[in-house]
Amino acid sequence: MIPNSIRIFFILALLFIIFFSFSVDLADIKHGGFFSDESTYYGIIQSLALDGDLKYERKDIQRIREKFWVGPMGLFLKKGRDGQLYFAKSFIYPLLAAPFFRLFDVHGILLANGLMLLLVLWMGFLLLRRYHPTQQSFSFTLIYLFSSVGFIYIWWTTADLFNFFVNFAALFFFFFAFKRPAWSYLAAPLFAAAVFSKPNNLLHIGVLFLLLLYRKEWKRFIVLGLLCALFLAGLFAFNFLQTGEINYQGGERNSFYGKFPLEREDFTFSSGNQMSTDTYWSRFYLSPEIALYNLFYYIFGRFTGMFIYFFPAVFILLLFCFQKKSSEDWFLLAGIILAILCYVLLMPDNYFGGGGSLGNRYFMNIFPLFFFLGHRKRNFRFSIVPLFAAVIFLSPVYMDSLSHSASPRYPGVTFPSRLFPAEKTQYSTLPSNTNPRAFNKKIGDQYTLFMLNDSYNPIEGDFFWTKADQELEFFLLAPRRVRSFVVQLKNIPKPNQVSLAIEHKRHRVYIEPGGVRSVAFSKVPGLRIDSRRFLYLFKIRSDRSFCPYFEAAGSRDLRKLGVQTRIQLLY
Repeated sequence: MIPNSIRIFFILALLFIIFFSFSVDLADIKHGGFFSDESTYYGIIQSLALDGDLKYERKDIQRIREKFWVGPMGLFLKKGRDGQLYFAKSFIYPLLAAPFFRLFDVHGILLANGLMLLLVLWMGFLLLRRYHPTQQSFSFTLIYLFSSVGFIYIWWTTADLFNFFVNFAALFFFFFAFKRPAWSYLAAPLFAAAVFSKPNNLLHIGVLFLLLLYRKEWKRFIVLGLLCALFLAGLFAFNFLQTGEINYQGGERNSFYGKFPLEREDFTFSSGNQMSTDTYWSRFYLSPEIALYNLFYYIFGRFTGMFIYFFPAVFILLLFCFQKKSSEDWFLLAGIILAILCYVLLMPDNYFGGGGSLGNRYFMNIFPLFFFLGHRKRNFRFSIVPLFAAVIFLSPVYMDSLSHSASPRYPGVTFPSRLFPAEKTQYSTLPSNTNPRAFNKKIGDQYTLFMLNDSYNPIEGDFFWTKADQELEFFLLAPRRVRSFVVQLKNIPKPNQVSLAIEHKRHRVYIEPGGVRSVAFSKVPGLRIDSRRFLYLFKIRSDRSFCPYFEAAGSRDLRKLGVQTRIQLLY
């Protein structure tokens, strides 16, 4: 029997989601814009809801701008074999959200997202309650769900929350002991949806099918397999009938950031940026060093690490090491390992979802596996630890989740997350690059800078000033291995000490007021990020600061200056 207090909680949670969904004007609160890949998913949602197809037409862009007046940012379109344009993302999440959109307009998307979260909470509670006390089951499920950034994706019209939900629901129907076993076959369409939304999910789902073979559950293996294949074939068939292609990411696929086809006569498909996956392997580069870095960053990375953004997963893994284990647990662990290896090895330069991600949004596909890992013999001691981790790392995100969703770089550039290492292997896709002043700043034809925080003033030619007495971190991308670096430091009109580090090599120098010092670094080990180029991590900090506006007569310069830096590369 479920206690009345828990029943009341779920009733209040449902009411909260309903009133939250209908009281929030999503377009207005986002200032008419989108986060990350939202615009494409929103385009598919409104097209399925109002036209019943995946075709991109002039009325689609008009409808998008009616609600989100800034327009799409990163609209993914592909040209079909018939010459028509189609939306080029998986339509499975939009298919779920489309009925809600049809009934309640944009409010329906928030309602669908909220209901998915509530259902995850309900399913998790029911599963643990079969093996553990009611209160502990309920508390642990709450902690699991709300001690990570996962629930903040309620604001997003992307497939990430859907991927979390559909994987969690599939695992629930797969593992829950129903009185009527036929209910377990509902896992099949959910598995199919998960694979269609993110093909990488096939790995951990395949491991679960191997578990059925290990248990000699032949009938369940065959029925689940056939149902899953049938639903998956239906989804691909719909995509083929709509677009003329089975792969929604293949063929001629472009992204658009301003000039949207059909919006005006002079805006055409050829004006977009090519984004097809057909040439992926020609751009692919992986080395043992990158693989090891990625495994470390996946857990402890500043912008993507599980430890910061999904600590409940780390905590459950630690619990699992000290509890009794069954055969299904080892299969789940194998599924987790395979899924993570797939991302860090097959997507070595973007295993987390790109600069628009808050934390690792691709991890939302794997996160449900941790909840089910060892769930039958789970130990609830120290279960409050993930809450402490959330308070330490995610307090600002919880207090202003919408702002941090729009600017996902902020957790990684502020204390305490900035104490963790920045992900070198992801240098071109990090959330810090969402600041246009920080991303891909070319210094002549010598090298390129990627600023990791905001502790700098605008770049001037081949030099820049650090900001006040704050530490500046940045990546320097060189066209080949650098034999030595010569860093010229020009001081403010005050006696000063400057700390400078390139990778593990450090110098601390004293500079007289207005003086100039040159510091040389040789044999610095960088990270080879492709067949030729190397990446180096720099850290620079001035002990003192100077504001010309307040300290130099007649100056109108309001900048807070630290030390002027000019870098020369010797090969």
